[in-house]
Amino acid sequence: MKKKTLLLVCLYGFFTFGSKAQTEVPDSVLNLQYFIQAALDHNKQLKNQRLNVEKSDIIRKQIRHTYIPTIEASGTYAYSSGEVNMDTDPIPFSIPSMTIPVPLPPPIGTLPVTTPPINSAIPGINESLDYNGSLWMGGLTAKWTLFTGLKVPYLSKAMKHKIAAEEAMLAQSEAEIIAEVSSYYDKIALLTQANTILSESEKRLVREEEVAKRALQEGLITQHDFQKIAIAKLELASKQIEYAGSKSLLHLKLQQLTGLSLSIVEALDVNLDPFNPKVGNGSYLNRAELIALDEAIIASEYKLKSETSGYLPKVQAFATHSYAGVKNGALGPLGFNEISAYPINAVGVGFKWELFDGLHTHEQRQKAKIELLQTQNKKEEAAELLMLNYNNSLNQLQVNNAKLNLQKLQQESAKKSLEISYKEYQNGLIKISEFLEAQADYEKMVLNYYQTIYDQRQSTIQLLNATGELNSTSLQN
Repeated sequence: MKKKTLLLVCLYGFFTFGSKAQTEVPDSVLNLQYFIQAALDHNKQLKNQRLNVEKSDIIRKQIRHTYIPTIEASGTYAYSSGEVNMDTDPIPFSIPSMTIPVPLPPPIGTLPVTTPPINSAIPGINESLDYNGSLWMGGLTAKWTLFTGLKVPYLSKAMKHKIAAEEAMLAQSEAEIIAEVSSYYDKIALLTQANTILSESEKRLVREEEVAKRALQEGLITQHDFQKIAIAKLELASKQIEYAGSKSLLHLKLQQLTGLSLSIVEALDVNLDPFNPKVGNGSYLNRAELIALDEAIIASEYKLKSETSGYLPKVQAFATHSYAGVKNGALGPLGFNEISAYPINAVGVGFKWELFDGLHTHEQRQKAKIELLQTQNKKEEAAELLMLNYNNSLNQLQVNNAKLNLQKLQQESAKKSLEISYKEYQNGLIKISEFLEAQADYEKMVLNYYQTIYDQRQSTIQLLNATGELNSTSLQN
């Protein structure tokens, strides 16, 4: 019985370990880059944008394939029967009289003979003939576009720049996801840090509560002073519950963004440190939206040129190789086994030049011009907004960096004040309320300090995003 129990325990441990090994990730891997990459791989919108780029590339190839010859085979078979009706009028004709020399034996020589004139007519036909037969036809036809009036080259270049615009917007969408994931990641780290601070305060209060109980029993403090410690503990517990609820929601949101299991997200435990990535000398002009609009403008210009080329002729070469015939047919009393013609070959070049297309090309050119102007207006508007965003992000980062230094000094000062207050409280120089106040000030300063770190990290990310430099590698310290 003991052996069976031991075997069951071993099997349970084995399967439990195997299931955990499939879901657990080493803590060293659970960094910001890990969650960013998971979100980029999981996001459905990004997947659709990548598919749109692939689709546009296929369209560009289709445009270029216009110059590839096409070959098609065709064949037809039909049995046909019917009636041919022939009804013609008589056709009159006349032969004038003629003198014809008739050779005779010598010594006579020749004798002239005059024929009388003839006036007659070919009789008309009024008759119906039945016909039937098996008709067949087959062959190969090759077509090769030689010149499209420059429409294909311009459309191909337009699609090339359209793809570049889509790729730029894809990069911007990735940057937005990186910024969103970084925000939730930092919020979780902030709450983790805050919970650590509250836990330290809770330990101090538990320790001092024991001291206060003895002091209350000996009459050194009043019941009112003792209740202040209980109230402070309740306030800490309330904050811890609030932070735990917020952290749970953040875990769910990060799990939704990354597609990772909730157990992996909940295993995230990092410190919140100031952010000092390598920030280049970029400007808002490098923002992906402006790059995309520049490419869209070039694409619109090529599209306009393609519409203008609609006035030019199109040239196409062709070649055919075909067979045709009728088998087992009859026309009235006349029957036949086969009448066929093969092979029938033809090679040539044809062109098409629309001299007037009902103003269709003119209207298409007008539409292309309007689209070009709209894209140019969008770029001007986007440049103005992105410039303001860049200046605001730069200013915010500078402010947060300055606040960070100030908050660090205030935190150190509050820590020293707490240490002094604690010693004074132990020596009976101050009341417990003053010690609790010093502890609350310290908690506030430390939380403010870490909040400023969070703001500094987020403003750095916003500046990188404003200059088009935000990616997973740029966030590495």
